[in-house]
Amino acid sequence: MNARRLKKLLRGCNVVLHVASWLVPHRQRVEWLREWQGEIWHWAHFLVESDRLNARTEQELLGHCWGSFVDALWHRFNRVVVLDFAHSYPLTPRFCLLAILLAVFALLAASPVSLSSWILSPTAYVDSSHLLTVSLSAKSHWLRPELLREAAGRWARNNSLVAKAETYAWRPSVVRGPAGRESVLFARVTPGIFELLGSHPLLGRTFESTDASCTDCVVLSNTVWKSQFHGNSQVIGRSLSLDSHQVKIVGVLPAQFRFPGLDIGLYGPFGTVSDPSLLSFEWPGALVRLPAGVESTEAKRQLVAYVNHTGGLSSNIVLEVLSLRDIQYQFFESCADVTALALLLLILLNRQTVVLLLTTGPRRTVGESCRWWLFFAVKNSLLLLLVLAASVDLVQTVVLRYLNAQEYASGSVIWLFLVGLTVALTWSIRDQLSRCRTCLSRLRTQVDLGNSVGTFCEPSGVELVCNGGHGILHLPVMQFSCVDSERGTDLDESWRAVSEPQASVAAY
Repeated sequence: MNARRLKKLLRGCNVVLHVASWLVPHRQRVEWLREWQGEIWHWAHFLVESDRLNARTEQELLGHCWGSFVDALWHRFNRVVVLDFAHSYPLTPRFCLLAILLAVFALLAASPVSLSSWILSPTAYVDSSHLLTVSLSAKSHWLRPELLREAAGRWARNNSLVAKAETYAWRPSVVRGPAGRESVLFARVTPGIFELLGSHPLLGRTFESTDASCTDCVVLSNTVWKSQFHGNSQVIGRSLSLDSHQVKIVGVLPAQFRFPGLDIGLYGPFGTVSDPSLLSFEWPGALVRLPAGVESTEAKRQLVAYVNHTGGLSSNIVLEVLSLRDIQYQFFESCADVTALALLLLILLNRQTVVLLLTTGPRRTVGESCRWWLFFAVKNSLLLLLVLAASVDLVQTVVLRYLNAQEYASGSVIWLFLVGLTVALTWSIRDQLSRCRTCLSRLRTQVDLGNSVGTFCEPSGVELVCNGGHGILHLPVMQFSCVDSERGTDLDESWRAVSEPQASVAAY
């Protein structure tokens, strides 16, 4: 009985070993298999001769055989080389940039409702180069939206530069629906504004010229449709509260639709019932379509002069005309201003660290200096994008979706961006200071010099040595003291043979 059980056990072990041997390089396979089979043969016969062969010891022996896959893998891939790569690659500049880049992509892919929707799914307008926006300047007096609507109608009739003009008026509002209270931007629009933008409704319809009497009709943006009704396709005809007035839903816009320069949540026709006290908070504007074949830059300059002098409005009304590209430039300028403010704040809070970064950089060759600062610039650019995406997504999720505080969204994004960028750039500077000035790898090998300044003010603290033998970074016990300070020291070629990793050893 034991002989039959022993043969069955050895047969199973040999099958496992033969499968594992396929991982071993061909020239080492026979010797590797002979060693493992000899070990298993002696183990199995010892169990039989000592009368210890049972179900538990059989499982132990089979478990040991399955461990041969690990041993075979180390023969295929040299253990020393693999472990050295696992320890050294995370210290390289390539790994640092790749990790930040993957974090940016993961954040954008996981949050399709905010910054990622603008970057990954840009809005496509019909002939966007011939689309202009007209709005009140910061120096202008307030204008009733109905007066601008009448003026826009005259522009389309009397000026050959205006092929079509539609008007809107937006204001902050409060919506109450199945999901509760939500702060949004509401816009009263003329019926042809969606056609001018080249958008068609996802559900239902948009407005028609006969909707002037439909004072309770609204069209939902895709964001409000999902936040209030969770994407329910049976939403047409249902009601919700807009500024304490009941309105009826007649349409839902597609996800890719974006109103130029504004994040509008609901749309209604002019004449929509609303609180009269909110009318003074409305900001009017117009969308103008230029005729095909007209050069947009020159037409925009002529249109600015026309609407401000001969457009039929009073002299205290100042209108500005912007293209979609101008709106994008204004957004990037505001981001640049916020970034500059964050950098200034960082420099003020970390003056000594910034000075240290400028004074301890590589100075041996121009190539090393360029590589050093290029890596620093690329790393900070990726961190900036990561912090911006995280700030917008966090505000989108917490402030807008759960707190329903639309009025605090812009300020929250700015403050989160400032704080996040300050923290990220502070880490970036410290990371840069802890890298080798030649190969840009993080310094790992540590040499302890002591914990106090000696009688003759000998250097004390810690020295970090580059594994490639390029240099040493000295970190004193007291930073920026008059006796000792942080500094980098370049090593000559004679240190390379001592510090370079050993060549890969042959597999055992």
